[in-house]
Formats: sequence, C-alpha cells, structure tokens
Amino acid sequence: MSAQDASPSGKLVIEAEDISKYYGGSPVVADVSTRIARGDKIGIVGPNGAGKTTLVNMLTG
Repeated sequence: MSAQDASPSGKLVIEAEDISKYYGGSPVVADVSTRIARGDKIGIVGPNGAGKTTLVNMLTG
C-alpha cells in the first residue's frame, strides 16, 4: 500500500471577523477577529472560565 503526498490547499487556514459568543446574556467571547496562516504558532492565555476553549471551538467549527 502506498500514498502520495498532497499539496497544501492554501496559506490561510482560519479567517474570523467579529465573532461573539454569549451565555445567558453575558459575553464569553466578544468581537474577536483573527487570521491564522499555515505554519503560524498561536497561544491562548487566560484564567479558568475566560472562554479559551469556547474560542478554539468556535474557530475550528
């Protein structure tokens, strides 16, 4: 069995503009915009309950 290498589909991986998420009327993530390109290294830092996982879930679908 063999597989061929696929070429990268593009440089831009994620583009998000003014995304927000609310729980019970309170903003967890508000008006976030970002562009993430192939090969970029990112970090998301914040205290527990700040919405880090929610943000990642929103960006990755």
